[in-house]
Amino acid sequence: MTSLERLTAFRPDTCSSGAGGIDWSAIGSAGAMSAFCGIMAGFVFAGIVVVIGERNPASGDGHASRGLRLLLPCFVGLATASYLYALTSGELVCNRAITEQLFSGAILAGDAVVVIVALAWLLPAYGRNTHGTVSFFRGLIQFAAQFSMLMVVVSASGFTNSVLHHRASGWSDALVWGSWVVVAGAVFYLWRKRLPAAPSSRPEDETPEQWRDDVVLDRRVRIASWTTLYVGGVLAIASAVAVGIPYGHWTVMPPWLVYGFGEASLLLPGAIIVTAVWAVPRE
Repeated sequence: MTSLERLTAFRPDTCSSGAGGIDWSAIGSAGAMSAFCGIMAGFVFAGIVVVIGERNPASGDGHASRGLRLLLPCFVGLATASYLYALTSGELVCNRAITEQLFSGAILAGDAVVVIVALAWLLPAYGRNTHGTVSFFRGLIQFAAQFSMLMVVVSASGFTNSVLHHRASGWSDALVWGSWVVVAGAVFYLWRKRLPAAPSSRPEDETPEQWRDDVVLDRRVRIASWTTLYVGGVLAIASAVAVGIPYGHWTVMPPWLVYGFGEASLLLPGAIIVTAVWAVPRE
């Protein structure tokens, strides 16, 4: 086959024909999703500017730094997701577009929860934690985390069934939904779990509340922020690599690869969400 024949053999597939039982256009929705992620990134950037520029009470410096530490990787992640969705909007290969959107959506699901956790830390930073506001934010974070996990598991299950034309193995669906139950349970457990008691060996001028914030929760925020950055980076790289793989490799994807992608798109954002919920402030 000549190079010209190989070139003319390509047939665009924009997910609009319904072939193979694909009933969702990842390409058609990518433009709107890119704009949505871009708007969210803009709001996060505005929050970063406020935290840097506004003077807060001396007692709120630590809380403000924790909120800022969570906002920064979210801005990078959401801006990257917006760019990746924009790339998907120009796709002509349906399976490749579905794969790209799978990883971009995982970034969005994880970062959306982290943004709310960061905002919760800004409440005590600027003295807005009266009248149960932090308690309300904690409930909001739990709802957002569980909703994001539900969206992720639906996306993972839809991905495997779409790419495999609704012939995915029963055990793969059971594994995806079972993983969701485990991660959702971990989110609820860490959200409800009490903080450890302050040790008697702490400095005399440090109250139990200060020890809790400056030692326990500060370490958790640090872990959550690095997890958000690194896991988001892995997901972004996976989506970017998919863009560069030639169309001939997307005609038939091996089932083991499809199952692996589906499970990764659930567990990776799940790690972001679990560590974020672990780092929520307390009253």
